[in-house]
Amino acid sequence: MESQLTELSTDHEHIASKNDEYRNKIDEYETQLSRLQSEILRSHSDAQRNRKLAVEKEEQAAEKARVEVASRIMSVADDFANALEVAEEQEMDSKWFDGFKAMAEKVDSCLVTAGYRRFESLGEEMDPSRHEALATMPAPEDMDGKVIQVVESGYEDMKTSKVVRVAKVLVGRSDGDA
Repeated sequence: MESQLTELSTDHEHIASKNDEYRNKIDEYETQLSRLQSEILRSHSDAQRNRKLAVEKEEQAAEKARVEVASRIMSVADDFANALEVAEEQEMDSKWFDGFKAMAEKVDSCLVTAGYRRFESLGEEMDPSRHEALATMPAPEDMDGKVIQVVESGYEDMKTSKVVRVAKVLVGRSDGDA
């Protein structure tokens, strides 16, 4: 019986040892599983962040391209406005003038359709966020610091009212500021 007891004790120690070995393996596997789950979550978060950044960059590039094209059209609109001014001063033939005016209106309409509008500057206070002062000119006291001539119109985004092109202007100064 004693030999059986010794044998059983040895078997028990062997089983306990194997059990500890298995527990250690299970702990090791659980640690690996936990690390892999963390890596998967981090990778998923990184992928979502990268996707979001890509969409934002794509939207920014599209907006930049839209503004660039609109800026070119704005230059054409300025050319038409200047030409109409000259044509009116020189009393151009009314048929030519009307046709020319219709083309200018069509260009302006294209800008509005694209989401841009010309903003008024004449008589407004000089605002560096909306105006670029090319020079100052003598003006009556009530026009001091105000736009007295627009050299190039300014435009803003119709949705956001964000200035996309500042107006180039001449600003009045009273004689006392000379």
